[in-house]
Amino acid sequence: MSVLWCHSLDSRSEEIIERGSHRVRPVVTRDLQQRFGRIVADRREELGLSRPDVRGAGGPSVATMARVENPGAGTAAPSPATLRLLDIGLRWTEGSAARALHGGDPTRRGEQAPDAGGRDRCPGRERDPLNFRLVELDIDVVDALIAAADRCFQLCDRADLPAPAQEAARAVKDQLGVAVGRLAAAQATEVLERAGGPGNEVPRNIERLIGALLAAPPTATGIERENQQYRRWLAGNATDLDPVLAESFVRRWRSKLDRISLIEGEGC
Repeated sequence: MSVLWCHSLDSRSEEIIERGSHRVRPVVTRDLQQRFGRIVADRREELGLSRPDVRGAGGPSVATMARVENPGAGTAAPSPATLRLLDIGLRWTEGSAARALHGGDPTRRGEQAPDAGGRDRCPGRERDPLNFRLVELDIDVVDALIAAADRCFQLCDRADLPAPAQEAARAVKDQLGVAVGRLAAAQATEVLERAGGPGNEVPRNIERLIGALLAAPPTATGIERENQQYRRWLAGNATDLDPVLAESFVRRWRSKLDRISLIEGEGC
């Protein structure tokens, strides 16, 4: 499951100072912009979305997302319109992006924003237990699913299937092949995150096992293409990445190592 945003907004940063007829909002410092960029990038990666995916979900343009996630010295703070689009594209509740920009934390849809004391504003309401994207599976379950799929492929390829069933079997095989391919790719990503990354050389036995996923240049689109590039980067095979994308891979990898340490570190 993904991490819940738990901190509340510093009330001082959401004050609006009245000066005559003008409303002056708090200045957004470079530190706040950089912090906000990390929050946006982490949320996008948590959802498994590329920047074009966020755009397609109603968020800002790809160029705007790049500026938000990696603000330079002269980068202006996101406009109110951009903040509203970020709420939509990143599946945050209304006002979350603006709150995060000024030092607070966003609230995902289906969650309740905490009050100043860190408690739920509506303690009688429960969070939606069906509002999540990630499920952790035991590796034995993954292996069993892949083995069952192999048996199903063999059944679909049988020459003695009745003619009316052959077309249906081909369709099932195609659908199952896509799903199992993504599952195998996710398993390969997990292995590479543990064995590869900057400063690490992937052992040869692992290269032999997942070499097919690393040999060819990325051909997919959207988030699948980004995942292909990420695996190649972990294995040290991606040398021509955009610096912004490479930095997002570093954050993604370090975040994964932190989760592994949190879950498995007690037994070390």
